[in-house]
Parts: sequence; structure tokens; C-alpha cells
Amino acid sequence: MTPAIEPGECLGRKLLIAGDVNTGKTTLARRILQDFGERGLGARVAILDLAPTIPPEIARSRGVRGVGGTLEADPSSQAVRLRPLLQAPRLTSASEAEAAAKAQENLRRIEAAWQELPPRAILFVNDISMYLQAGTASELVARLAAVETVVANGYLGERLGGGELTRHERAQMEQLRDWFAGVGRVLTLTTRHDPA
Repeated sequence: MTPAIEPGECLGRKLLIAGDVNTGKTTLARRILQDFGERGLGARVAILDLAPTIPPEIARSRGVRGVGGTLEADPSSQAVRLRPLLQAPRLTSASEAEAAAKAQENLRRIEAAWQELPPRAILFVNDISMYLQAGTASELVARLAAVETVVANGYLGERLGGGELTRHERAQMEQLRDWFAGVGRVLTLTTRHDPA
């Protein structure tokens, strides 16, 4: 089932695609990105891809195959893409303290990548919830508000378990979702789609 949105509807707007793992968040963002490329908008696009690196054996053992799909534009589109090397704290940590330390390191790397990202009128952020495992929605809003078109996707679900990191991430994602709902649109995906 394809969510009810046409890629062209996203131009000049802000869209958050939220949902649990394997609901098609990245797949939908890819479709929108591809459409923008086909419209000749690639030179206006910046992509901040925050999908973590997840060893396949860990994904299999945790039953979350297909998590962490990346977002890439057609190389001929002239879109700029940055993908900092991030870990998946919940999936690769033996304790809450280890997960929190990894989330802080991820945040440091994301901040550095954000500083390198050239300003563009269209911004895609893949797996934006990775920022919110240690960062805040208000910090993101300050950055996103200045961009004409934003397409972001992020985890807002139950399948990855609980803990303090998850509670913080969820609270911040809910604040971010509320902001997107006020200035643009939120799509919450609940049905299973092809793994992204």
C-alpha cells in the first residue's frame, strides 16, 4: 500500500515521515527524492543520511532485518549527500550506559556533518531520529525552519524496545512531529512495506 502523497506536493513544504521499523519510511523518501531528480531539482538538494551502520548478523539476531536503509540520489542529479558513520546504539550495546555513550558520539558526528552540509533549498534527512537519541527537537527545528523544502523520516515505534535512550528519542520525536504538523505535514506509516 502506497501512502497518499504525491512527491510534487512536497515542494516548498515540510514533510515528516514517521513510523516503526520496516514500514517504508526510507522507501517513500527515496520515491520523493527520485521524483525531484526527474524534475531537474537535484542541484538544489542536500541529503543528510543518518542511517546507522548495522552489522547484518546483529540485525538478524534482533529480528530487525532491513533497518537502516540509506538514501542516495542519482549520481547525475548534482545533489550533495553526507553520511556520517553512525552506530545503532540500541542494537549494538550491552548496557544503557554504552548506548548513551554511542548516542552522544553519534550526535557529535552528526553535528560535524551538518556543519559541512552546503545550504540548499531542498533538504532530505534520512533517519532524523538518530539525532534525537541525544539531541533535542528544538535544535533541529532551528535548522529546519530556515529551509524551504524539508523531507525527513524517522523512527517512532515500539519494535526496538525501551530504555532511557528510547524514552528521550520518542519524546523528542513527538515534539518534532508536532512542529512538522504545525508548519507542514506528517505521514505516520503503520503498515509493513518493503524493507528500506
